[in-house]
Amino acid sequence: MKPQLLFLIAIFFTASCEWDSINTTNKEWVDVTYVTPVYETASSVAEQVVVEAPKEQTSLGKIITYENYVLVNEPMKGIHIVDHTDSSNPINLSFLSIPGNLDLAIIDDHLYVDMFSSLAVFDIRDVLSPKFKESYTIENVFDYDAFWNFPFEIWEEPNSYVEYREYPDKTKGIVVDWQTETIREKRSLYDYRYYNDGAIPDLALTSEDGNIDGVQQTSTAGSMTRFLPINGYLYTINLNELVLFQIGSDYKPSPWIKKNTQTQAETLFQLNDLLFVGSVNGMLVYDVSDAADPDYINRIEHMRSCDPVVADINYAYVTLRGGTNCFTDVNELQIIDIQDPQNLSLISRKDMFNPHGLGIYDDHLIICDGTAGIKIVDVSTPTKPNIVNSTLIQFAYDVIIDYPNALIVGDTDLYQYDISNLPDMQLVSQTPILD
Repeated sequence: MKPQLLFLIAIFFTASCEWDSINTTNKEWVDVTYVTPVYETASSVAEQVVVEAPKEQTSLGKIITYENYVLVNEPMKGIHIVDHTDSSNPINLSFLSIPGNLDLAIIDDHLYVDMFSSLAVFDIRDVLSPKFKESYTIENVFDYDAFWNFPFEIWEEPNSYVEYREYPDKTKGIVVDWQTETIREKRSLYDYRYYNDGAIPDLALTSEDGNIDGVQQTSTAGSMTRFLPINGYLYTINLNELVLFQIGSDYKPSPWIKKNTQTQAETLFQLNDLLFVGSVNGMLVYDVSDAADPDYINRIEHMRSCDPVVADINYAYVTLRGGTNCFTDVNELQIIDIQDPQNLSLISRKDMFNPHGLGIYDDHLIICDGTAGIKIVDVSTPTKPNIVNSTLIQFAYDVIIDYPNALIVGDTDLYQYDISNLPDMQLVSQTPILD
């Protein structure tokens, strides 16, 4: 053995001994904050569902339209219901408080939502008085962030120590809160621990008869949606799976099948018989001509990123977003040739600022570019996309095109633009989601 290597090994063991000495002898009095998850059952969470007066929107969420209504999600809190019969004067009607809600879809006056790990249903034939169909609830369907309201400020104290009396165990219920207790203890300067999340409960999906016959009236979703009604089935995303529910003749959902996407799926978009799934590392394409059994066709991969997608008959349009939870600093539009779904090809890229949702009408994309506002991109020549107009708003999150209008959700406002003269847009209304 070379002398240099022996010397390095000696240094390593000496350092290890010194580290052990620090951990066992160099202790001081510190404040240790112990945290414990607080659990509730799905039924106790359901008891908190209530219709409230219009309230302030404090964070961005998903958007859908249905008949003359716009529904905007307030992440983890519920849904704002807005009447836009008169597009120049939308009226904020009410707030449907649903703990743990992120996604939503409507089939024939029945609203389907996630409620932490559950799928829940509301009868909204009277939109001012939604009726919660508690017996329709299916538990343990979706994963959710158990740390959604964790008191992270406890880490900000100098020389702070935080430990779990119990790490979240989702088999014990839904984590709705955290208890904290601070105790003065003697601790080593470098004392710390690692924890791993437990297994996520699985859902055994089985088929049942009795799905809806005939044509359904369904909601229209923005490009960020994870819920999508398709021909008598509700398609949803849970981590790396497509989870399908058959919708019965009484609109009761029944677990149907699951399809492993082999990647973390994020968004759904349907074009005729094709379903496009945006994921953190690519776009997947399924044949949904038989909605009961989606058939995987192909995928095209990209760098790890957040990834909503829309499409027309020839091309798919994907925005890649960098940021805290998106694993990259790349912000761009990608255009993918889908004329032969068996041979997908990337044909062009366009730099963006921080793109979120998007929509397409004829030869123009409307891209919600975060704090850079709304961008109109001419894609008449797909190999050379060109930004031809922009409108600055405080934050642009997602868009639904309801020609001749486009509905855009911002951080606290709902915007409607006349897009009949693209690339020009004319503001029709701006509705604060406020008391």
